[in-house]
Parts: sequence; structure tokens; C-alpha cells
Amino acid sequence: MYLFVKIGFRRSVCAQELPAGNYIVMMLATVTFAIQMIGDPKQQYLNGFILKHLTFSSMFGYMWLHMSMTHIVGNLITLWIFGRHVSLKISDASYVLSYISLGIASAAVHVYYDGRPTIGASGAIMGVLGMHVVLCFRQFGVLGPWLILIWFLLNLTAGIIGGYPTTYMAHAGGFLSGMILASLLLIFKVAKCDDTGQSLLRIIQPSLYKAGLYESPNLSREAVLISKSRPGITASVSFEVDEVKSGKHAQHSNKAVLG
Repeated sequence: MYLFVKIGFRRSVCAQELPAGNYIVMMLATVTFAIQMIGDPKQQYLNGFILKHLTFSSMFGYMWLHMSMTHIVGNLITLWIFGRHVSLKISDASYVLSYISLGIASAAVHVYYDGRPTIGASGAIMGVLGMHVVLCFRQFGVLGPWLILIWFLLNLTAGIIGGYPTTYMAHAGGFLSGMILASLLLIFKVAKCDDTGQSLLRIIQPSLYKAGLYESPNLSREAVLISKSRPGITASVSFEVDEVKSGKHAQHSNKAVLG
């Protein structure tokens, strides 16, 4: 975690942009926690928002409630480190909707596999981490995504074993939902696929293009970048780029040698 906090303080390429979507989520969580602690510390009036069954109020409300100050502070720090990078990849509205969707998906997994009453944003936040792995694969260097994946595997293992007070299956469900959602946002071009953070799709783009699953007019430049970052690898990539320019259809055939 120290590695992520240290890198999180670095000024990003998109520092001039404001991750407002992430700040909105953090503000809503903080305000809800303040109302919870001041107005209903014994959970008498907010009982309907505790996740017990698959009802709309509980599936939506549980993700904004927290057990203690330590609980919410830990979640807010995680959101600040990872959520702001994800928020910059998609619109503010899309980020807030994604966060809520991930919380609901996490709730469904928890009720199905566990069923104990629970509150907390951890499932939705694990979903944000899953989105971060897909959208910002290299944001925290080479080891960053693998450390996150190890953390997911630890949560999944603990959830399968069971017997822990923490709802680990909700965490695992949120993380997988986040990876799936981020992949869909990239495929439908809702999320940015640029050099900032190196999305997972951008890294595997040449392979997807070769298989006919993805189109990119800049693949030749990307292949050169990959060849520079992966010396010693010799491969041949052939591709065709179809583009419409000035009402005319032009077809180009290019070849790039990696290595």
C-alpha cells in the first residue's frame, strides 16, 4: 500500500483534469457517514439500508454506510489512490453510475454466496480496483496490477474458505464485475484508451487486431512502441487499416517487425 500511496502523490499527465466523479462519490460517502453517526448511531432508522436481502433500498443503501471511522477512512484513501485515475478515463456521470452498479453487483454476489447482514463500500471499491487493472494497467508501474490481482486472489480464497467477519465474496464479486464493466466500456469506446496509465486493451491491441477483434488506425505506431519496450522479441505483424477520408474509401497494407 505504501507503494500506491507514494506514487499516488505524483502529478499525473492528466493532472489538469479534475476527477470530479470520484470526488462526488467520496463526498456522498462522507456525508452519509456523518448523518449515520450523528443522526442514527444505533442503526434504528437506517436499518432498511443494511444489506440482508435483494431489495432496492438495501442494495443501493448499504454501500454508503460504514461501521466506524477507520472503516470509512480506509475506503476513502483507497478511492483517492485508485478511483481518481479511473474517473479520468470515463465521464463523471459514467463513473458515479459505474460505482453504484458495481456496488449492486457486489451485493448480489454477497447475498447469493454469504447472506449475512452487511454494510460498507468495500465491494464497490474492489470493483473500482478491477476497473483500474483494465483501464490503468501500468499506472503504478510493472508490479502495480499484479499486486492488485494478488490482493483479489487473497480475498477470493478467504471468501471460499469462509468463517471470516469480513465479506470477502462481496469483494471478489465487485472486483470481477469491475474488470468486466471496464472491458465493456473500452470495447464500446466509452472509456479512454490512451497512453495515460496504459490500459490493458491498449497493451494487447496488436494481438486483438491480428485476430480481427479490434480496429486501430494507429496500430503501426503502437507496434513500434511495443517493439521498443520489449527488445529481443522478433515477430511479424501484418494488418490492414480501413479508413474513410473525404468520402473515399482507402485501404492500406502495412508491415511492422517487432524486435
